[in-house]
Amino acid sequence: MRIVIDMQGAQTESCFRGIGRYTMSLTKAIVRNRGEHEIILVLNGLFPDTIEPIRAAFDDLLPQKNILVWHAPGPVRECEAGNEWRREVAECLREAFLSKLQPDVVWISSLFEGYIDDAVTSIGVFASQLPTVATLYDLIPLLSPKTYLDNDSTYATHYQQKVEYLKRANLWLAISESSAVEGQSVLNISSNAIVNISTACDSIFQPLDISEDEKSQLLRQFGITKPFILYTGGADPRKNLNRLIRAYSALPNPLRNKYQLVFAGKIHIVAELLRIGKKSGLAPEQLVFTGYVSDEALVRLTNLCEVFIFPSLHEGFGMPALEAMACGAAVISSNTSSLPEVIGRDDALFDPNDESSITQKLRQVLENNDFRDKLAKDGLEQARTFSWDESARRAISSFERMVGEPLKQGIDVAVQSEIIPRLLEEIARLSISNMPSDQDCLKVASSIAKNHPAPRRHRKLFVDISELVQRDARTGIQRVTRAILCELHVNPAIGFEVEAVYATIDQPGYRTASHFINNLLGQNADCPSDSPINAQPGDIFLGLDLQHHTTRVQEQYLLQLKAIGVRVWFVVYDLLPILFPEYWPKEHAVHAVHEEWLRVITRFDGVACISRAVADELSRWAKENGIECPRPLKIDWFHLGADVGNSAPSKGLPPDAGTVLEQLSGRCSFLMVGTLEPRKGHAHVLDTFERLWADGEEINLVIVGKEGWLVESLIDRLRSHAELNKHLFWLEGISDEYLEKVYASSTCLIAASYGEGFGLPLIEAAQHKLPIIARDIPVFREVAGKNAYYFSADEPDSLAKAMKEWLELYGKQSHPKSDDMPWLTWEESARQLLDVLLKDEVSWSKKNAQEEALSV
Repeated sequence: MRIVIDMQGAQTESCFRGIGRYTMSLTKAIVRNRGEHEIILVLNGLFPDTIEPIRAAFDDLLPQKNILVWHAPGPVRECEAGNEWRREVAECLREAFLSKLQPDVVWISSLFEGYIDDAVTSIGVFASQLPTVATLYDLIPLLSPKTYLDNDSTYATHYQQKVEYLKRANLWLAISESSAVEGQSVLNISSNAIVNISTACDSIFQPLDISEDEKSQLLRQFGITKPFILYTGGADPRKNLNRLIRAYSALPNPLRNKYQLVFAGKIHIVAELLRIGKKSGLAPEQLVFTGYVSDEALVRLTNLCEVFIFPSLHEGFGMPALEAMACGAAVISSNTSSLPEVIGRDDALFDPNDESSITQKLRQVLENNDFRDKLAKDGLEQARTFSWDESARRAISSFERMVGEPLKQGIDVAVQSEIIPRLLEEIARLSISNMPSDQDCLKVASSIAKNHPAPRRHRKLFVDISELVQRDARTGIQRVTRAILCELHVNPAIGFEVEAVYATIDQPGYRTASHFINNLLGQNADCPSDSPINAQPGDIFLGLDLQHHTTRVQEQYLLQLKAIGVRVWFVVYDLLPILFPEYWPKEHAVHAVHEEWLRVITRFDGVACISRAVADELSRWAKENGIECPRPLKIDWFHLGADVGNSAPSKGLPPDAGTVLEQLSGRCSFLMVGTLEPRKGHAHVLDTFERLWADGEEINLVIVGKEGWLVESLIDRLRSHAELNKHLFWLEGISDEYLEKVYASSTCLIAASYGEGFGLPLIEAAQHKLPIIARDIPVFREVAGKNAYYFSADEPDSLAKAMKEWLELYGKQSHPKSDDMPWLTWEESARQLLDVLLKDEVSWSKKNAQEEALSV
């Protein structure tokens, strides 16, 4: 059975009230108790800020692919004039989306939504065949029209329409026996069609041990200076707060002076209640209004109160009373509607219409310690009889019975192919009497495209190569991007189609990089033009390239992708601008730019670092900077490949290449590879070699790399050096082909960087069986292990001494050798990256396990 749950009760203003808590808690319990049933949660895209917290709440309970988002143009709230057409269209769009899912059951957790916000709830507007279950909380406005409906015709119309929708449901879930009886009597619902599944409270409501210091701090925070009577809940007329204040004021002076009356939560009529208190002879400090309190603070206040009072005239259930009982508070309550079911003791009840009855019960519980203790003890036991799991099992059982019975409404959407044509017809009909604007029509078209994307054979792996497309600087990161991209195209993950994409800073959204890929892969056939990407739930976006500014500009677009169920990952190459800010020009603020970029990308699903060392650094940075996400950020790592031939290598040799290579082969030549910048340690190594040359060492220093930043003095030294093109060689911007030959002609690689993300030259050196001398930093240890000679010297003399020791070892052939150093091909590197991205997918994990078993 496929159970689809409309989660708008947890997205609207209701999320701050009992309905929101009920929606979340019961849905979680249904998911926990689903057995073989399939559960799909559907969310309203007009509440974007609520989507990620709800996804996070179900992250360990339900696959993310089972959480879907539907779209409609807004605003649609009924309290604002001019939204009628959009609202009616939105009702059709929602029901069409639900129809597409082919549910056995659609459960609407909260039908009476959409008056003050952009919720969209309806039954039978577009798809009368949908087997729909609605929760029945209460019918209070219908039973008290003078209070809730007669003074606001707009709201009355809204409410009456929701009642008509409610009558169209196939099954009703009542939250109490009282609400079930109301449904039967007021709506004429058959007793067989309405089920009391009851309710429960969140597990955070429990007795706590609170220290005196914690107690003092909490009470001081809310201005509570005495033992107190507590009320929590709303402030509409049925909550009966005016009578509560007058009943409190009627207590004997010693009691009233001993206890404050505290109203915890958002109360919108504070001024009115204060006037009632003043008129009743109360001093201002006797009434305390806390304003909004967090759940944690509410639980602590409830634990600390002398008595909890709930004077409501009418409730569908009475969640605050149950929550207070679960905290071990002595609870007294009204004797009306559902509250006797919740409290379970007649002697804890009073007549809410009689102020003297309220006063008498308050006095009894405050003066009689034994009675108060007995209420608290029995209330705690009574609270334990309510269970979300039991409510969920009752709900699921009722769903199963309903599915086994013929529906009272006929099926009028027989096949999926009919949905969109019928939807367009219905929207056209709605437009006859209320002509929409062109902008509204465009938004509707966009919503339909998002809700009903064209079917695809494969999911998409979108690979962001924005920097590569706009300016291929031929840096190390660009080499990685080209290599991984080529391998992903040649060997995509099973079930995925790889699509290279890019974005710019001047318009939102990503586009396909069709022309770039055509040129990169040497495909001469006509290719489609670059067009906006079509992302769908289950796709993956991989930020492979490093493009600080573009990613930051596209943050909101990427968050939209994440919201609809696209997993968004980024590759992090290093944290060097943050760890070594002194190595970058101050005027470029690289440290700040890189940190802001990190703060953006850590809002998404995961980060794949190019080494364990970088992953450790990122984890420390995230912890130190308080980076927290609703869903925990996944931080993982993979290693880079090193087969240059499979990284789309550049070609070409300069005229003097043969002469230079001959000079390098003629004596012991030490090679440094990488852009010239301060952190690479070129100046340190050059100082060292000047000492070695002065000591008569016949050795070469070969520097391969373009001029970077903050190295003006180093460049001047190189260009005017007496040993240039004799013992010192600087090869700027050479091709990959030339670099291969330089590796082959050299004796040893020197990796002197103070910080790196990976250290690709170490791998390339090992491929040519070149020995390695490396600064002793974690990432070099990770990459080279025991296959390198390490130094930690910071002074030229110390490094010169280490170099001489290495030369002595080399002469005896007892130096560390790189011959057996492990390294990956780019195919293997890309495979490792896919392992990171798809680690949580069962099919991929099984495939890898099978391949590993076959290789053993």
